[in-house]
Amino acid sequence: MRQAPSMTGLRVLEAVVRNGSLSAAARELCVTPAAVSHRLRDLELASGTALVLRSGMRFLPTDTGRQVLESLGDAFQRIRAADAILRLDKDQPLRIVSSYSFAVLWLAPRIATFQARHPGLRLFLHPSHTPPPDGQGDVTVVHAAQRPHLGKWALLFRDRCIAVARVDHPVFRTCGAGPDDVLNGRLVHVAHERGPAWGEYSWQKWAVALRLPRVVPTSGPTVSAEHMAVDLILAEDAFALVSATNASRLLADGRLRAVPGTEVETGCSYWVSVPGKAGAKGRMSADFLAWVRQELGSPGVAMKEGADAPSQQAPLPEA
Repeated sequence: MRQAPSMTGLRVLEAVVRNGSLSAAARELCVTPAAVSHRLRDLELASGTALVLRSGMRFLPTDTGRQVLESLGDAFQRIRAADAILRLDKDQPLRIVSSYSFAVLWLAPRIATFQARHPGLRLFLHPSHTPPPDGQGDVTVVHAAQRPHLGKWALLFRDRCIAVARVDHPVFRTCGAGPDDVLNGRLVHVAHERGPAWGEYSWQKWAVALRLPRVVPTSGPTVSAEHMAVDLILAEDAFALVSATNASRLLADGRLRAVPGTEVETGCSYWVSVPGKAGAKGRMSADFLAWVRQELGSPGVAMKEGADAPSQQAPLPEA
């Protein structure tokens, strides 16, 4: 039985004729001109006839060579196009767009463990207060009172906040510290322009949730994100309301300490969207979400239009 012609030889023949020279074909194929010459000669020996001839400074196909290339058609062009798609999918980074404080406080300190699962993966982590246009992120996490209207979102976890301070805060030197002691201290406030519908939670709402018959002090600095509040309380004796999930690493590391009896539900949740992309990018996005759920210790929630978290907030504006 006659053996099929060498695919490498056919690829070399096509590249030499298309580029017109051995050196140009060699650059495209990432080999030496000598290797191109050898493969071309091997193909001619196997076929028993010349396939190219030199005309001036260019290599042109013989009649047999032309017939071979006509039979191949655009096969190698289509192979190059397929390779470009695969290379693009591999070379593009996995884009994670996340609510700012979740990205800074929870995700960034842990993301090296996901990177270790995929050493060659390029990651792009983009913290953002504002949900991006659909398709900008391969995985998108938002902090909101309700599931966003546009796109398919799944519940990641329901948010609870807690009053925290650095471990050497004077309040921890006495026994029985609690919510009243917090209101007697210096407070860091968190407020941003998108308001409660997108995760803002005030000391006033916290006091109401705990039924504290106290006037909440309005003095103290105000920042636009809870990770900034964390930076402030690490630098001075003050309290901040922070997501218990977002603060978990700092609490476990002993850099922050929670005041007993101060944890409350905020009425907001973290939501995640993973566009249904095909190929390696889609598989990597799905694996990233599975890793996040594993780190959170939360079960999977189906990607569907329902599953709203309970909330007393007004519906979200169209994003």
